[in-house]
Amino acid sequence: MTMTRLAQFWQGRFPLSKTFWLGWAVPVVGGNVLLSVGAWWVINHIGLIAFYIAVALVAIYTLAAVIPVWRSAATYTGHRLFKYGARGVAAVTTLLPIVGIVTIAATLIAIKSGNDPTHDPERIAEKTAIPSASHPLAGFWKTDPSDNFGLAIAPAEGSLYSVSFCGPGGCFKPGSYRPNTPIVGDESYQVISSETLRVRGNDGWTTYTRSPGRGGEDCPKP
Repeated sequence: MTMTRLAQFWQGRFPLSKTFWLGWAVPVVGGNVLLSVGAWWVINHIGLIAFYIAVALVAIYTLAAVIPVWRSAATYTGHRLFKYGARGVAAVTTLLPIVGIVTIAATLIAIKSGNDPTHDPERIAEKTAIPSASHPLAGFWKTDPSDNFGLAIAPAEGSLYSVSFCGPGGCFKPGSYRPNTPIVGDESYQVISSETLRVRGNDGWTTYTRSPGRGGEDCPKP
């Protein structure tokens, strides 16, 4: 029965409203929201490759789900705005998954060859995240003091900072996790005090407090 319904969905035999909203919008939008909210947890507890695989699966489904939407729209007899709007939205959003899949494929190939452009096993960002007169916001920042992961904010060129996620498996190379930033004046950051920052991500604002370090034998505290 399940296979029959899947076949009917793939062939576009369900009404366009059900195909678009339940077959495309809910899983695609929901999948991307879950990835955004759970990104750090997956990277920290399962690994970066697992996160890439999850992103690839969502991207593949996003691409595949365009076909039943397109087919269902072909037999839709309602208002043209919904017919062509559903096709257009589903088709346009395939561009992002295509870019994502290409990026992930390139990254996985680099990881396999031992040349990951983002991974920093030497923890340069973490080791250089030391505040100074010119870069007072440098340091290690956590959402919870008990975490062994967080953001290493390190001095970069000029008055800019690099912002890298670091966990037990290593760090992102400076400049590869988030763009280098002055922090003060950047709309993606709010400086609440010298010890508290708010950082805007895909899932909204997150509050961080300065920490003595990530902790652990492999991460001496500065």
